[in-house]
Amino acid sequence: MRRHGTRLLLGLLLGLQVLALSPAVGAAQITCDPAPPAASGATQASATPSPAASVPFPEENGTLTVFAAASLTDAFGEIAAMLEADQPNLEIVIETGGSQTLVTQLQEGAEADVLATANISTMTTAVEADLIAGEPVTFTGNRLVIVTPFDNPAGIESIDDLANDDPLLVVANESVPAGTYSRQVLCAYGASSAAPNGFLDSVAANVVSEEEDVRNVLAKVQLGEADAGIVYASDAVASGLAGDPVSVIEFPDGVPVTATYPIAAVNGGHADLANAFIAAILAPEGQAILAEYGFTPPS
Repeated sequence: MRRHGTRLLLGLLLGLQVLALSPAVGAAQITCDPAPPAASGATQASATPSPAASVPFPEENGTLTVFAAASLTDAFGEIAAMLEADQPNLEIVIETGGSQTLVTQLQEGAEADVLATANISTMTTAVEADLIAGEPVTFTGNRLVIVTPFDNPAGIESIDDLANDDPLLVVANESVPAGTYSRQVLCAYGASSAAPNGFLDSVAANVVSEEEDVRNVLAKVQLGEADAGIVYASDAVASGLAGDPVSVIEFPDGVPVTATYPIAAVNGGHADLANAFIAAILAPEGQAILAEYGFTPPS
């Protein structure tokens, strides 16, 4: 009995120590830069469809590996299925994740044929690391929205409500595009005359999780583990198409909610397959599928 009691006491002391060392919930930092960095002209994604827009798949086909931002999961999956149905010897493997994570994997030796990111600066990193063949091209756009569980238990109706006393907010980590975009939106609104006093500090205190990609943010909201999250409009659309709808709150006019997506062939990959896939994304059929999932035309 004495030995059991000693173990129980040690366990309680260890638990208290762990709690004391654990970071406090809502300890997120929202750092606001004076302005988002601009991509250099040498690596700026072209907004005009490249010559790849007329490249067919090679007759022998093969296996094509695409590294794509997490928000592209459903749209690229449908495009891949369409292409595989049309090309019986073609296999398309779509690997999705945070854009920066995908670039890091390429830098560490992962093999892929195509890279599609959710912002230009991450693609710029890939270009400067000599991972990209040719010039990236902008193939679609997106915008940020606030999402809540469908029944919206916290009563989130506007961006101001993210600064209330008790909502649980989930955002993407600042290392991935969705996290960068989210902070730009919050900082822009926080600096405006429309924002309530202490807006940024209050929002930061409500952040209970910073996820590795935007789909994890969406999942937390769908599971009811958060009262609100900041995701792309395409994520909200995909959620509804999958039968698990969320409520959507738009950001007010005047805050930077748009996202730009570039795509490019990867150095050392199958160039013919890569260029044909990029052509399919730029083609009307590919653009129609992207639009179905809430993406916007390239601009």
